[in-house]
Amino acid sequence: MNERERRAGWQRRLLTSVLSALVTGALVVFLPRAVGSTWREVGNVLERVSVGSLVLLAVVWIAGLWAHSFVLAASLPGLTKRRGLTLSLTGSAVANVLPLGGAVGTALNFTMVRRWGFTRRAFGGFLAVTTLLNVASKLGVIAVALGLTPILHSAAAFGKGSLLFLPVPAAVLLGVWILADERVAETIGRRLDQVLRRSRLQERLPRFRRTALHLMRTGWRPMTGGMVAYLALQLTLLWLCFQVLHVPLGLAVLFTALAVERLLTLVPITPGSAGVVEIGTSAALVALGGDPAGVAAGLLLFRGFTFLMEIPVGGVLLAIWTSLQRRSAGGPEAVAA
Repeated sequence: MNERERRAGWQRRLLTSVLSALVTGALVVFLPRAVGSTWREVGNVLERVSVGSLVLLAVVWIAGLWAHSFVLAASLPGLTKRRGLTLSLTGSAVANVLPLGGAVGTALNFTMVRRWGFTRRAFGGFLAVTTLLNVASKLGVIAVALGLTPILHSAAAFGKGSLLFLPVPAAVLLGVWILADERVAETIGRRLDQVLRRSRLQERLPRFRRTALHLMRTGWRPMTGGMVAYLALQLTLLWLCFQVLHVPLGLAVLFTALAVERLLTLVPITPGSAGVVEIGTSAALVALGGDPAGVAAGLLLFRGFTFLMEIPVGGVLLAIWTSLQRRSAGGPEAVAA
């Protein structure tokens, strides 16, 4: 790559980052008006939170990330929980600030895992299983919420917006079908190869299936327990965010809100789906009878932990890890970091 191509690539990345930041900022600024409130009203609600409440929320947030580290450790045998937590936070920090930052976060995690002595193949299996489990957990929450909607809520509560949930059962069933039958994986891979040239998915998808099944057979207990605990703590954090603001919302409504939030994070239009998640989830809560100002404040508080806090905390961990790697230059300290 010559100097002109490097400069053009840098300029494209800069332009994309600026545009993404502007879109994200516009969506966040537009949030109160989107749900029928104002920033003054939202600010009045946010003033109710105390320092002690923030500490409690931080503890629940960290506990959720620690629970998720069990999933990561089980997906990469030999990985410690501490290192799993480091991977989670550093990868999220990058993904939350860069357009399409998930790929950059994955590359960073690959570098860290390789420095810890794991092979490329081991990281490939880790990436396959964690991606599958994260998507499956989100789709599972959405599927449960979809099944409970006729029981817990009025059919008119979401109106046409409920159609967003319809592809979820099909996606869950397709994933189960691929895992259950290798011939299905080969067929789907072959069809995708016809559309995506040189993708080699007919070979890679069955291999992904075998790797995923092996890791899940040996580590399904910590994976399942860690993921269930993580989702339960996410729901607890969401509930507490509204409790400390004295905004009354039932657990059934909040579970539906968590499902909407999970759905919107699957479409990373902005880094970490910032703005999109807040507006979409707040709109759902208002549709279910929530107070607009209280709903917006609660969602902002929740995302302050699950999105915003990951950036500085993950950045600090990345800085510490990078410093240790440079000082030790591959010595014993680097292995322990």
